[in-house]
Amino acid sequence: MTDAAAPRDISPSVLGHLLGALKSLIVGTLFCMTPLTSVLVLGWLMRRMRRTAFRAAGLPPGPRPGWMLGERGSGAVSRLLGGLGANIREGLLALTSLFVATMPFTLIWLLSWWAGWENSFSKGYEQAFVGPLLGLAGVAVFCVIMAWLPLAQVHQAVENRAFALFDWRRVRSVLRHTGWGYLAFALASVVLAMPIFAGRGLIAFASDAATAYMASPAAEVLALPTAIILVKSFYVFVLLVILRGWATRIYAASVRRALAGPDAALWTASPLRHTAPGGRRAWVLTHWVRSLLLSVIWFGLATQIFVGQFLNHDWHIWLTHPLFLLPWPG
Repeated sequence: MTDAAAPRDISPSVLGHLLGALKSLIVGTLFCMTPLTSVLVLGWLMRRMRRTAFRAAGLPPGPRPGWMLGERGSGAVSRLLGGLGANIREGLLALTSLFVATMPFTLIWLLSWWAGWENSFSKGYEQAFVGPLLGLAGVAVFCVIMAWLPLAQVHQAVENRAFALFDWRRVRSVLRHTGWGYLAFALASVVLAMPIFAGRGLIAFASDAATAYMASPAAEVLALPTAIILVKSFYVFVLLVILRGWATRIYAASVRRALAGPDAALWTASPLRHTAPGGRRAWVLTHWVRSLLLSVIWFGLATQIFVGQFLNHDWHIWLTHPLFLLPWPG
């Protein structure tokens, strides 16, 4: 009889991967806690999406994005600070593109908030209808933009150039070649965003709740809001890693379908042009049905944002949400 096989040791590569994932989880969570440092997370996510897209397309993915260090074999300064510089660069470029893309509805929402909530304190009841009308108009614009924005963000990550998010012909081609899985992605995004909605209200009541424990040391009372922000940041970071990876794989599959059809000429200069073509373009009727359903699904996120604003009515919250701008829970 042979002895029972001894348990295998964890290989150094697996252990290194696990330690790297843990480091990214810790650093990403901490950086999501403030708007300024969340720009680094946005840049890191853009670089990670590009790597995921190449892997999903069956192409060499390149090195994993780092938070501080650059690629091996580069100069001393690039090796020491290359990752940080890349995260800053891509984060700022993505932030600029996303801000411009989302301005059509965020600015309308700000005006709606002023015309509705703020104007009511000045007893401007004659203009009471302006706020709701602007709000509904902003929601309509939001639903249209969110139908293509996740894929456009992936497109900019893959292209690695400023304002590639607005390559409308290619982004539209990708959107036309998505399957029903893109609807599942949108639905999951809205459902999984509900804890963010709940958290925006929770932080507003954290200080009031802490006063119920006045017998506790002052440090514990002050630590409660920080703990809430930390938990929210952890959730946002994990959620975005999952959702951005999902959207990237949808993008890569759509590019493969586009390369196999009449849109192939649009992708001759794409970094993914060497991927193997495959799949078929959806019927026109099916595409329009999916587009309509996408708008209905994203209406759910708009509802969360509006209700959440009544719980925590800081004006700047209208301008950002982890699913369409900064990876900061707010």
